[in-house]
Amino acid sequence: MKVSELKSPGEVNNPLAHPTLADVAAISGVSIKTASRVMNGSEQVSQDTADKVKKAANLVGYRSNRIARELRVGSLSNLVGMVISDLANPFYAGLAAGAEERLSEEGLDLILATARDDGEREKNLIESLLERRVRGLIIVPSGEDYSHLHQERKRGFSFVFVDRPAPYLDADSVTVDNRGGITACLDHLLEQGCTSIAIIADTTSIWTASERIEAFKQAMLSRKLDKNNVHIISNIHTSEEAGIATKKLLKENPAVDGIIATNDLIAMGVGQTINAAKSNVKVVSFDLFPTANLLNIATLDHDPQRLGRMSAELLLKRFENPTERAFSTQIMKVSMRASKNESDGGASK
Repeated sequence: MKVSELKSPGEVNNPLAHPTLADVAAISGVSIKTASRVMNGSEQVSQDTADKVKKAANLVGYRSNRIARELRVGSLSNLVGMVISDLANPFYAGLAAGAEERLSEEGLDLILATARDDGEREKNLIESLLERRVRGLIIVPSGEDYSHLHQERKRGFSFVFVDRPAPYLDADSVTVDNRGGITACLDHLLEQGCTSIAIIADTTSIWTASERIEAFKQAMLSRKLDKNNVHIISNIHTSEEAGIATKKLLKENPAVDGIIATNDLIAMGVGQTINAAKSNVKVVSFDLFPTANLLNIATLDHDPQRLGRMSAELLLKRFENPTERAFSTQIMKVSMRASKNESDGGASK
């Protein structure tokens, strides 16, 4: 088949299930050798020809694939890609460990990439993983536009979003009960006798942070707390920033006696600052982390490894039914875990 004009993606009703370089060459009206040169980045082709070949490749979903050449024709890849925000964050490290553990039970290997909450970087990482012909993807979304994955989904490619749902894309996802968790954190502080409470959160452009702040506002209203005794601090990115924000909060609002940290990095910064000042302020973290007890921080019993396993399990189910239209959303419930002093019955006053 040879055509001189490319159709737009909307005009193609049945994209090829397994597009080949020959398909790209035929659609773009060039030889296979020329198409190969373009896909391999050769400069021995005019810009107009290169653009036409790349458009054809995008149209049918063809990707240059160096790994596929090493696999038997017709065999399935044993690679699964996972894109997380930050491996230095204990939560995401646990998430990856749980997913890897479950996938390894099925003989699958995990390729890990970190997007650092950068949507453009994440998009490039996803493209790179797709070029390596991963069998599926587990994604902690950092971006706001996932339209580039619509074509992959139509072709039956499997992916699962974890911790945060993908904006404007119907897809399988596994999330935490953010609203229930924050409400439990607030109620815990109220039960401990706290009357002036602050929440310290990360970047509000991130879905989890905005969900937890909104949950805090709603819980505060339903419990009829005085708005003058409620403080919201956001866009905190590191433990160091959390420590600085805590010092400023307590200096300007000395009556504050309870703080909710929306993630483990923030909780560590808050806890270290409170402990260094020998303050009586009680701290509760949304995330469970190894040093919580040492810092006398109550946490939600929120196991990232379990969340990782759940996401891998959902991906494995999607492998069995890649074209199933009913997308699954699973929410992991959480419960409260008291601080060490509270458990011992001797919380400092």
